[in-house]
Amino acid sequence: MITGVLCILLGEAAVTASGSLLVWFAIFLAFQATAIRFWEEPHLVRRYGDEYVEFRRNVPRWIPRISAWR
Repeated sequence: MITGVLCILLGEAAVTASGSLLVWFAIFLAFQATAIRFWEEPHLVRRYGDEYVEFRRNVPRWIPRISAWR
């Protein structure tokens, strides 16, 4: 979902040629990358344990996989 929001923000910045929207995109990206890495992922590791660690090892954080995870 966050990847979708980032794509929308970047698209809006490009279509409107808005530097302000581009700055907002960069701030939002930095905040989300930090929050996901240092708050959400440790929380999920504590909650789901080894299953989440395996999931994280097989599923990329930002760019979706082309092939299925087996």
